[in-house]
Parts: sequence; C-alpha cells; structure tokens
Amino acid sequence: MIKTAVLLLTLTSLLIAPTAFTQGDDKPTIAWLKWGDSSNVALAEKAILDMLEVYGFINADERALLNDERSIDGERINIIYGDSLFDRMEANAIIDEALDKDADVFLTFTTQMTQIVYYAIREFIDPPKLIFTVTSGPYITGVAQSSCVKPDFVIGTVPVTNYEDIVPLLLMQDPDMKVVGAIYSPQQRASEVGVARITEIGESLGLTVVAESIIVTPDLYQAVENLADQGAEAIIIPIFTFQGFSLLLSLTYDYGLPVVFSAPQNAYRGGTIGGGFYGLYKQGVIAGNMLVAHLNGDFDIASTSIYESDDFAFAVNLDAADLQDVEISPALLEGAAYIVENGQTAQGVSAQYPEADINLPDMLIEERRAADLAFLAGLECTPAMIAEQQAALAQANQ
Repeated sequence: MIKTAVLLLTLTSLLIAPTAFTQGDDKPTIAWLKWGDSSNVALAEKAILDMLEVYGFINADERALLNDERSIDGERINIIYGDSLFDRMEANAIIDEALDKDADVFLTFTTQMTQIVYYAIREFIDPPKLIFTVTSGPYITGVAQSSCVKPDFVIGTVPVTNYEDIVPLLLMQDPDMKVVGAIYSPQQRASEVGVARITEIGESLGLTVVAESIIVTPDLYQAVENLADQGAEAIIIPIFTFQGFSLLLSLTYDYGLPVVFSAPQNAYRGGTIGGGFYGLYKQGVIAGNMLVAHLNGDFDIASTSIYESDDFAFAVNLDAADLQDVEISPALLEGAAYIVENGQTAQGVSAQYPEADINLPDMLIEERRAADLAFLAGLECTPAMIAEQQAALAQANQ
C-alpha cells in the first residue's frame, strides 16, 4: 500500500510539474533531420508528430506546416526541418544550420543521418541530445556499442532486421531455387553486413548467393546483368538506402527476376516480396515518447537504454509479379501481412503509410503520460545490464 501511494504521488508530481524547457523564456529547438523520403520515415514522422500534438507541444496549425516539411517557430517549441535528399554535403549543411541555431535536440531518421549527426557533435563538451529512429545500424556505425553502452547524450529506437526470417522467403516462393543474387553498397556499412548475413544464411539453406556492389544508380544496369549471367533466379536486397528503386524494378521485369526487399513496405513500392521489420509507426511512437519525456524533464537519457524490437512480417506485390511473369506461391500468399494488387490492398494499408494500426489509442492525457513514463522506466540501464553488455563486447573483440 505504501509503495502504491508513493508511485501515485510521484506520477502526480510529474503530471503537474512545469516542463524542463518551459521554465525560462527560451523554447527548446529541435533539429528534425532525415536522409531522404521513404515510407519508413513517413511512418515514424507521423508517429512523432502525433505524440507532440497529443502532448500539446505543437498545435494543429503547426502540425500542418510540419506535414508540409516546413520549419516552425512554435508557441512551445521550435523545429528546424531538414531533408538532405540523400546527399552528404546537404546533410552537413543542414546540420551546420541547426548548430548555428543552437539546436537542443537532434531528432534523426535512418542510419545515414544518425551517423553523420553523431560524428558532427560527439566531440562537443556539452553536445545536444541525439534521439534517433528508423535506424538499423547504430552499433555497426559507431554511434553506440550496445543498447546500454553508449554516449550519455544518445538514445533512440532500433528496428532489428533478422535475415534468418527474410532469406527463407526465397524458398517459400520456390523450394527448388539454387542461386540467388544480392545487391549492396560498399558505402553503407549496414548493407555490407546484411549481404554477409544473407550469404551465410543462404548457404546454410543450400542456396548459392552471388553478390554485386553498386556505387551510383547507373551501376544497377551492370549489376543486374551480371547476376542474371551467373544464373540468379531471384534478387535479394539487404537493408540499404538508394535512389534507384524504380530502375532496379524495371530491370527485374526485363530479366524476369522476382526481387525480395528487407522491409515489408517495399512491396508497396513495387518489390515482389518485402519481408523484415514491421512496426515503424510504433518505433516513432517510442522515439516521440523519449522526445516528450526529455522536453518535460521526466527521464535521463544517459541511463536509459536504446529500444530494440524485431517484429517481423512480409508482404507481396502481385502487380510486380505479373510484370516479372512470376507466380507467387500459395505459402507466401497465405502468410502475407498484406497483398498489393491493382495498386492497393484489401487490408487497408496505404502506399504512404504501409502498416496497419497507425494511430495513437484514445486515452486521457493523465493515463497516457503515466503509461509512457512506465514504459521508459522499463528501459533503465541497470549496473548489471551495463556490466553484462560490456563483458559481451570485450569477448567479441578478443
């Protein structure tokens, strides 16, 4: 009874306490930075905007501006909206602009932007906070070592891509498949790691994996031709960001090769099969929770772990299969989270937001904040967790 009373008193004090950033005259400034547009990012952006709006940090008019990818000088917070359009120089320019405007928080989307921001601010004596989402590779890019072994100013959400679940989709489509082609970019560490895992898993399943690397979009012409010449019966793409999506798909139509992408939402973009992490709206909600709690002064980023989840699903695009003259197997059709046919799905999933259930549940604000704070409390990095992760890292480095 005493513990319950103390908990209720603590939550009540948090609910009525003034926010950390609004006690003075200065409003917090958030640098909202993304590497480029994708449905992955759109899902997370919607979720974070939903969280900021439901907690009253932005109003409807400010939300409309942000929906149009415009910066705001808001009533409670300022947001510097930046999109690098997949360009490293542009990314550096918008980061410099955010630093010139004394951004308190960098909110980053995708591994590429998260990595660039981290290396831009990591040497600061008192760096801005870095909250990332839709970021699959914070550990392999050096942003953090593990969920609890990380810089004190870093927090975020990681969608874990399990290639152990994705590669078998090839054999679900064609149990007699022998040779698989893979395309990756040596400029993106996550894709290099991905193709190595695909090769390892493929070989364990009796598949020969032949890989081609690309640097720029026109390289796809030669890459797909080389894979076809080596007998590839399908192409699988690890997690990696590139602008040649439409070109790659048109080439697979010409060669009659189904293409498997390591994300379900890419089935809506034209991939024959998309399998991988499914829950990007949820990732955005959690990142939004972290941002709101930080703005309210409710939690310590330094002692909170990076959130990891590995929810898996796959989707199928029958339109792409028709163009490739490929018949999708009954096993894939039966297990798909959604099926794209004639440009739409029967499951109510859209191209812009290719997931179901992408709205916050209706809750009283007091109930929502209590639940959100309880969730973050469950992410606390205990001394035992930190010691265990440090030991695992030391052993891996031996």
